[in-house]
Amino acid sequence: MGSGQKMAMVVALSIVMMTPAIALGATEKLTLKLGGNYCNFYLDDVTKALKKVAGVRHVSYNKAQDRVYVTGDSKTLKESDLINAIDAVKGSSWNCEAHSLH
Repeated sequence: MGSGQKMAMVVALSIVMMTPAIALGATEKLTLKLGGNYCNFYLDDVTKALKKVAGVRHVSYNKAQDRVYVTGDSKTLKESDLINAIDAVKGSSWNCEAHSLH
């Protein structure tokens, strides 16, 4: 293999390694308003429910604003699926609700 071919392989490999978003697909970030009775005490349960939704990669919160931020694959991530997952998180005297910000 000549030096030109080696250089082309190094450049191609560098491009692939520097662009993980292309390999994983486009990323989308959705924000929802959280509500419900005592939901802010059960954010671990909310996170577990959201991570089961297709396309979810990362979940974070802004507790002061009652917001949940979900990052995931734009092709499979659907706001309605996230809302349904959060609305299903409940106990005997508490529940969580999610609301769209649009």
